[in-house]
Order: sequence, then structure tokens, then C-alpha cells
Amino acid sequence: MHGEIIAIGDELVSGRTINTTSSFAARKLFDAGYSIRRITVIGDYIPVIVECINAAILRSKFLIITGGLGPTADDITNEAVSKALGLPLEENTRILEKISECEERHNITYDETFKRKLSMLPKGAEVLNPDGHAAGYLLMQDGIPLFFLPGVPNQLENHILNQVIPRLKQMLGIGKSVMQKTFKIFGLSEIEVNARLSRIESRYSGLSIGYYPNFPEVHVTVTLKGESSEETRNSCYEACSAIRDTLGLYVIAEDENTLEAVTGRLLVRNNAMVSVAESCTGGLLGQRLTDVAGSSAWFERGVTTYTNRSKEEILGVPHDMLVRHGAVSSEVATSMAEGIRRLSGTEYSLSITGIAGPDGGTPEKPVGTVFIGMATPEKTAALRFHFPGSREKVRITATETALDWLRRHLTDGSYIPGYKPA
Repeated sequence: MHGEIIAIGDELVSGRTINTTSSFAARKLFDAGYSIRRITVIGDYIPVIVECINAAILRSKFLIITGGLGPTADDITNEAVSKALGLPLEENTRILEKISECEERHNITYDETFKRKLSMLPKGAEVLNPDGHAAGYLLMQDGIPLFFLPGVPNQLENHILNQVIPRLKQMLGIGKSVMQKTFKIFGLSEIEVNARLSRIESRYSGLSIGYYPNFPEVHVTVTLKGESSEETRNSCYEACSAIRDTLGLYVIAEDENTLEAVTGRLLVRNNAMVSVAESCTGGLLGQRLTDVAGSSAWFERGVTTYTNRSKEEILGVPHDMLVRHGAVSSEVATSMAEGIRRLSGTEYSLSITGIAGPDGGTPEKPVGTVFIGMATPEKTAALRFHFPGSREKVRITATETALDWLRRHLTDGSYIPGYKPA
């Protein structure tokens, strides 16, 4: 059961406003078993609106058209619909009554142009929510329902949930049962993930797998469609179990979870806390950890020791070590991790020191060279990495690798990060 969304507004095509309403509508319709095959964003231009509506009617079972229903001069959707479908505009008495009630309640008088703009709807339009703050409407064209909805996010969301989906179920029947799961992968490229999962997709009817790079991760979306919720649920459980078995520890999080939140829960489970010492990442690792609500239960402190002096004074890194090996070295990363663990008294600590660029590299230590240290109750280890890309990408990948390393260690006791050392 497929449909389309047409979002209207100059603010959308100019980039002034992000089109969040279409993604919300598509997601909720998908959850209800209705697929959206096309989302079209167009400006406030009547010929284009007419063309898009007429073309969409020929290929879809239902349409959602958003925006352009307000009282201002650029709200031209109703006029465009009238031209597209050959329907005259007629005054809707129910909307006029609501405007009058509003005038009386607030002791104000609206301009006649304002009233006319809101109350003139295409002939045959059924107002979806006449008692609400904003009234979208429904038109039937050749047996296809066309829902015209306000573009204001909270108003559209209310219409989708309380008007559109219930009416679609009445008119078109309940869509297929749908379940969706997202796996977040780190340490494998999109091609590698695809190669490992290619055989799973063919095992289950109604299963589709999508691959979406989301630097520095790859997100895998698993979608199952079935005739019944029980059938879909069972197939989804089996397929997801197969994916977990196939990818193992490369799966860092699922659905709305994040790597840092998963790591935090593992620390709580181990009755442990973590501290961090950063140089080239400038506090990004600490920021990611504290972005998680409730992280004070497992994150003790973080320090940014950007200069050699701060590494010596705060973390106790030996001056001779800095002179002999340089700040970007395995020895210094090890000392930083041990220093912050000693200061904080935490069970675990992480350290990062490197050359994020774009300058500062040498033949021995080119830009992108990063050393990450991890201190645990058992031992301290440090590894050398080379992260490609811009300064921002090097810093992000470094923090991701450090967190992934700790997550893996808390999971199975290993000292092997997902990202391959240099």
C-alpha cells in the first residue's frame, strides 16, 4: 500500500527551513504498514503544484500534501488544487463559524481577506478536524484519498496520528505488519558489512536490508514485512539474531542507542567508572561521554592536556619521556592513561594524543597519527593508529575508537579495538 508526500513551501526549497514534517509523516505511515515511495519538495508556484499533484495521482494509492493552507498571500495550495482537479473553491461554513467563535472569545476582528483565505476550500473537501486549531482537509479523486495538511510541525503531526492513519485504515485497510531494526557498526566499511550480510537477506521473505554510511559508523536498517504481527515479529527476531552472530562485536549499538551510552551501561554493570585524558581531541571524548544523561554514574572526570607542560603538571608525564619520544607516542599515551587513572581513582581510563592536522606531521608521524591508551585494573596498553581525513574526522574517529576499545574490553576482556591499529 504505497503513497507519496508532496511538501510545499518556498522556505523548504530555499533551505531556510528543514523539511522535518515529511520524515515524521513517512516514519509514522511506515510504522502503520503504508510505504512512501516518493517525497517531493516544491516551492509556492501554482503550475509546479498542479503538475506534481496530477502526476502523483496516476501512480499512488494515496497522497499527503503539506503546507500552503494558511491566510497569507504565499499560501496558494487551495488555488493550485482547484486548478489541478478542476474543482471550484467554495466557502466552508464550519470554518467560518470557528473563526467567528475565535473572534468573540478573544474580542478581536479578523480582516475579511483573512477569513476568506482560510474558509475557501475546493468543492467536496471534508475538513479533517473542524474543532482543532488548524484544519486540514480530505479530497477523493478517482478513488484516491488526497490529504491536505498544514505545514506547521505540531499541527501536521496531530493530523497524521489522529486523522490520516485512522482514515487510511478505514478506506484502504490495514497495511502489512512492519518491524524495523537499526544496527550501528564500527570497524567495517559499508562494502564489508554488505558482503557479510548478503546471504541473510535471501533467507527471509519480506526482509530488506539497507546500508547507510553515517561517519564514522555504518548503519544497517533491517525491515521485515509480513501478513501478521506474529509472523513479522518471529522473522525479525531470527534475522536480527543472525546479523548479531555474523557481525559480532562490530555491532556497537542498536536503534536509538549510541556507542557512548552502551559503554556507560557496561561500566555500570561492572560497577566501574572511567576517566579520560585528551590532547589532540580537545575534550571531544569527554563531551561525548557527558552527552549521555546520567553519565555522572560512570564518568568521573576528563582533562584536556594540550601542551607538554600540562601533561607534566597535571598527569605526571615525565619530562624526559616527552623529550625522548615526543608527545605523540605510545609511551606518552600510556603515561597519560595511568596519570588520569591515578588522579581520579577510577577503574578504567582512556587517553588520546596525536596529530589531527592539517599541519604538524612528519615523515615518521604523518598527519592522522594518533596514539590511544587504555588503563584497566589489570594493565595499561597503548596502540598507534593512522586515521585518514580532515582534522574533524581524525578527532571523531579517535574518540570513536577509544570508546569502542573500552566497550570491547568490558564485553569480553579483549584489548583489541574495532579499528585496526596502524
